[in-house]
Amino acid sequence: MDNNEWYTPPEIIQSLGEFDLDPATSFEAYRINRSAKDYFTLVEDGLKQVWHGRVWLNPPYSNPLKQNFLKKMAEHDNGIALVFSTIEAQWFHDIVFPYAKAVKFLYNRIRFYRPDGTRGIAPRNGSMLIAYGEENVGILLNNKLKGKFLYLNNNNF
Repeated sequence: MDNNEWYTPPEIIQSLGEFDLDPATSFEAYRINRSAKDYFTLVEDGLKQVWHGRVWLNPPYSNPLKQNFLKKMAEHDNGIALVFSTIEAQWFHDIVFPYAKAVKFLYNRIRFYRPDGTRGIAPRNGSMLIAYGEENVGILLNNKLKGKFLYLNNNNF
């Protein structure tokens, strides 16, 4: 398959409540997971748009796009992001630790959807959910997905 797109299963997003905006999706992904009330695709370029409300973010996993979307999420400070659990990565230390309020390391590896609607095999890496804003900390804390929740003490940054 020459397509590099993988879409979040709807049950993950639904377990986190309703979102107002998904700034990094596609028509195919939205058809599968109905991630938010509003969304931006590659055509609208979510990095160039004004974000509003509670944001769901599964950013493109290529660099520097991932970092740029996570920086914008940190500035917006209201939403939940899903990324691979690569806590040794510089972007995690530079962008997540200083700004996010909490993380939840998911126990099971996510079998993402392909553009044709089929599920892929489990990836090499586990995933984590990152909470921005106090409301989202509570939502992540009480979320029923199996995993380990951690508050981030970012008052020292």
